[in-house]
Amino acid sequence: MLRRAASPAAGLVLLLAFARAGSAQISITSTGGWTRVVTAADLQAGAGSDLNGTYESATNAVILAISNTTGNGDAWRVDARRTDTTWHASFTLYLKRTNNGGGGGSISGGTAYQAVNAVDNSFFSGTGDRSNVRVQFEITGVSIQIPPNAYSTTVTFTVVDT
Repeated sequence: MLRRAASPAAGLVLLLAFARAGSAQISITSTGGWTRVVTAADLQAGAGSDLNGTYESATNAVILAISNTTGNGDAWRVDARRTDTTWHASFTLYLKRTNNGGGGGSISGGTAYQAVNAVDNSFFSGTGDRSNVRVQFEITGVSIQIPPNAYSTTVTFTVVDT
């Protein structure tokens, strides 16, 4: 949720909720989330200046696990999409995978930031069961010009058996 209150001291808050989905065989679980409070301390040059326009989460804001594959050769793909509750058109949300996690099989893709849209887009792919896959987020387009509000979106990760 990105929230900007009328008072600069109250600031902005970004809260991302995460959902999970999967096929009957392979499953995905997600844990974690991200809340970002933007305050007067985030002004570029003090009073009268704009806010910093970009913010990043920790490299492990969300942890994903893919399980119930049929073995190390069972291929899958993780898709991601965004469902807005209250969102400003100036914001762009990005995500990237920051590690390979652990487990059998392999994992590839998703290590550069990519935009999260309202439709499923391929995030990364792999084979076999994987755990402790870390995800980082970035939001751009934040500005003092955006009306105060509580902005929020939900990111849904879906595993597709390929």
